[in-house]
Amino acid sequence: MTSYRQAVCGRIAPSLSVLAAAVGVLLPGTAAADTLDTVQWRAGVREVYDDNLFARPPEKDPVSDWMTRVDAGVSLDKQWGRQRVQLDLGVVDYRYRDYDNNDFTATPYQAVWQWAVGNDVSGEFRLSREESPDLTDPAFGASTVNVRKRDYQRAGVQWQFHPSWLLLGALDRDKSSYSALTSTPDETLSSAELGVRYLSGKGSFVELLARSGEGEQQFFRDFRERQAGLSGEWAVSEKLRAWLGWGRLSRDYDTRSDLDYSGDTWRAGVRWQATGKIDLTLSADQKVESQLLYRSRTVRSWSFEPRWQLSHRVTARASYVHSSAAYEQALPVLGKRDDRTRVGSLSLDWQLTDPLKLSAQWQHEKRSSSYPGLDYTRQGYWLGLGLAF
Repeated sequence: MTSYRQAVCGRIAPSLSVLAAAVGVLLPGTAAADTLDTVQWRAGVREVYDDNLFARPPEKDPVSDWMTRVDAGVSLDKQWGRQRVQLDLGVVDYRYRDYDNNDFTATPYQAVWQWAVGNDVSGEFRLSREESPDLTDPAFGASTVNVRKRDYQRAGVQWQFHPSWLLLGALDRDKSSYSALTSTPDETLSSAELGVRYLSGKGSFVELLARSGEGEQQFFRDFRERQAGLSGEWAVSEKLRAWLGWGRLSRDYDTRSDLDYSGDTWRAGVRWQATGKIDLTLSADQKVESQLLYRSRTVRSWSFEPRWQLSHRVTARASYVHSSAAYEQALPVLGKRDDRTRVGSLSLDWQLTDPLKLSAQWQHEKRSSSYPGLDYTRQGYWLGLGLAF
């Protein structure tokens, strides 16, 4: 037990000095944290342990490692009349103890301009970037941490032509790329969206949307994608909210019609504020996704997430996610593949003072696959300290 404590303390001590340096840069000219501030500064450090870093099966010698995650950033939220601007800029540094060839620095950001003309026409422009470690598919004999990068741009508008009806329209561009070769290909999709929404009061609505777009994939080049769906959300009561939706997605490749696919998508869920301190969320969904070695895969998931406000400063959370993935065969040399993944986690947030928060999490993940050599089990935990001013 003593050696374990020394190991953890030895890992955290250098990280705290890095956090202190980051805070030293952020603090000049700032005041105490206030949710009403136009400008918010933040800094944080997190120590993460993963006992199967590359999600390898037992027979492929799983390896463990410690990772230090240090982040700093600033956010702006300013409103002028009917116009509102939100800006969030950050730097996140990932450092591995043993496998330091996986070190990288992410620069996530988000910029949003919400605008309105009169009482009936409004919209928004949105730009964002996300970068984070992502599970590398062990089918490729992974020896590096995969980094997923997503750049997203969107311009949307809505016209409330009747007190209960809105006309919706949008243009967007979604680009995803991966630093390692995975079962999910790099791709870019540009789409146009048109829909109508009915408002039924108290935050409830039903909407019908249609999307059509063109894209480019890593190896199979140009494709066309279409999606239509009907969805809604209902405020059943002050403590109960539910949502339900169904859609149909299809993709056609310009030069590889044998890779065309289509399928149903849906989502359903409910959130219940059981008491003043406990809320429960139960949800399920189905997605259809593109793949490299298979034509597509259909992922069906359900999750349960309870949250407990232990006190005004301490919050506990739990989560369980069960998902099954059915792969549609594209290459004759590959056999049938069906995966089942289960992820459970427990976390705790403790607001030590107004600007200082301590967080901890434990997570266990297990995948079972019908395809040989793709089973794995991984477990991890982390301890983090965050500041906001």
